[in-house]
Amino acid sequence: MMQKPAWRKRLAWGLLAAAGVALTMRLGFWQLSRAEQKIQLQSAIDQQAQLPALDWAQLQKDPSAWTQIHRRVQLQGDWLNDRTVFLDNRAHRGRVGFWVMTPLRLQAGQVVWVQRGWVERDPLDPRKTPSVPVPTHGETIVARIAPPLSQQFELGRSDSATDAGNPSPIRANLDAVQMQSLVQDNVLALVVQTGPEGEGLRRDWPAVALSADKNQAYAFQWFALSALLAFLYLWFQWIKAYRHGRQQS
Repeated sequence: MMQKPAWRKRLAWGLLAAAGVALTMRLGFWQLSRAEQKIQLQSAIDQQAQLPALDWAQLQKDPSAWTQIHRRVQLQGDWLNDRTVFLDNRAHRGRVGFWVMTPLRLQAGQVVWVQRGWVERDPLDPRKTPSVPVPTHGETIVARIAPPLSQQFELGRSDSATDAGNPSPIRANLDAVQMQSLVQDNVLALVVQTGPEGEGLRRDWPAVALSADKNQAYAFQWFALSALLAFLYLWFQWIKAYRHGRQQS
């Protein structure tokens, strides 16, 4: 059987090497773009946090302000304590407990859901509803507008009608549809209460931070792999072949 000419083998390996280098370089630049997006998003979050807090009057005047995620707000209203929900399996500083979620009625027909704080669950009975003091009506709270809650995996999920009649306040998730189904008022937004601890709840929330370090590290790995592929091609198809030819001559 006749062997392929050396130049054809070299060309084939060259095309494979070029494809590998192009792919890994593209992935590297994609990771850099992801890192830049996170840096810009973190900058936007920091800018929002530095803006003055919005009060209820300002939010009424400009309802679109509710879309300013991470913007600080000062709100006052009546708590709908009978609608409190405890979100289970929420870790805080290495311990497992509940996020306490309670609607706050700002005026008739208008509520926000407040992530009031974190409370540790009973180590002997994880399904026991925690005892949390009732918050004071009419108090002013400081909070920040929050994005939708992260959803945890659960084996089964009931529909909105069942949720509305669910006797247990402990649940795995609480999305926008469920929030609306649990109250008769219009849900305006979700906010995370900040400030000092109160009502037996922890509010030392982790800082909202988007790190680009991981994406930058991935980009370095892809670029390193690209350089390695180029080096291996040059070594085996040119440098080593050139040395072998000189030794034979």
